[in-house]
Amino acid sequence: MTVQTSYASRPSAPRRSVTGATPVETAWLDVARIAAITAVVLLHAVAVVVTRDHTALGTATWWTANVVDSAVRWCVPVFIMISGALLLTPRREGLRAFYRRRFSRIGIPLAAWSAFYLSVDLFVERWNDWPDALHRILAGQPAVHLYFLFVLAGLYALTPFLRVLTAHAPRRTLWWAAVLTTALGVADQAISDLAGIGEANAVTRFLPYLGYYLLGHLLRGTVLGRRGVWTAGAVFVASVAATAGLVGATALAHGEWNAQTAYAYDYLSPTVLAMSVALFLLFKPLTGRWRRLTAPDRDTTAARRRLRTLADLSFGVFLVHLILLRELRSFTGIPDHPVAMVATVLAQTAAVLAASLLATAVLRRIPGVRATV
Repeated sequence: MTVQTSYASRPSAPRRSVTGATPVETAWLDVARIAAITAVVLLHAVAVVVTRDHTALGTATWWTANVVDSAVRWCVPVFIMISGALLLTPRREGLRAFYRRRFSRIGIPLAAWSAFYLSVDLFVERWNDWPDALHRILAGQPAVHLYFLFVLAGLYALTPFLRVLTAHAPRRTLWWAAVLTTALGVADQAISDLAGIGEANAVTRFLPYLGYYLLGHLLRGTVLGRRGVWTAGAVFVASVAATAGLVGATALAHGEWNAQTAYAYDYLSPTVLAMSVALFLLFKPLTGRWRRLTAPDRDTTAARRRLRTLADLSFGVFLVHLILLRELRSFTGIPDHPVAMVATVLAQTAAVLAASLLATAVLRRIPGVRATV
């Protein structure tokens, strides 16, 4: 990730049957999940071009990849906002029941997939650096995308106490809390990237994302009118353009890819914050226009059942997709031509999504393994 829901759409709601139908009023959240996991896979497919593994800095191929990369940077923040929208609603649930349910969904996959990806690096790729493996675990990033599970675990740890806040605090107080925690997260990211001060670890990785979590709860009930939809759409397009422009300008100024260059891509940069909030607000009105899911004058149960099936599998897709993408990329490569690069990256994304969905569905049917996805 990112990727982080995170791939991580499943942990944002209790375990449920894939045969159930998503309620009409929350169908937009499942649409958002599916869109976000698609964006995660596309992000991982195209990122290697931007970091100069397949083209030179500043070429037409690089700029095209930069625009595509910028356009999907909302994926992790939207996953976190989805989790906040679903989990921070006050409800009767004891601490023991909450932690048992949530951490069984996070703890087992975190341990299993950390071991898997580290084993691949250590024994298959012959990386063979045990001290660095331990460092990656303590840093909360055993694989490039698994940091998101550490983010979720930290947010889940605070959720029962945050529910007390959302149940009793005035709406104005909640907004101040969301704005303050978001501002602190943005400042933390800027200091870390631009000044090289501080580094997240397994225990603290979730803290900068607390603002997104609260925003998901607060924005869940927001309904945009026609003007609001157009405004949010304009903000999204402008923030994507600003992200791509800032990354490009900084990369060319430095003449290399470094932490300062990548700052605008970070999930807590101002431009990514703007695009993430704008798109989260757009999912509800856009889904409302999808009559197969939301039409009040027709039976939409079958369509909503298929929607839930896909959304329910997205957590497993997040966990398994990276190894499949790595193997596919080693076979196909990525051509150094703008059009061919985009076509290849999109084809890789589609293939990996399909294979990951199938792999997740199979793993969920195997006793003793299903708990890992």
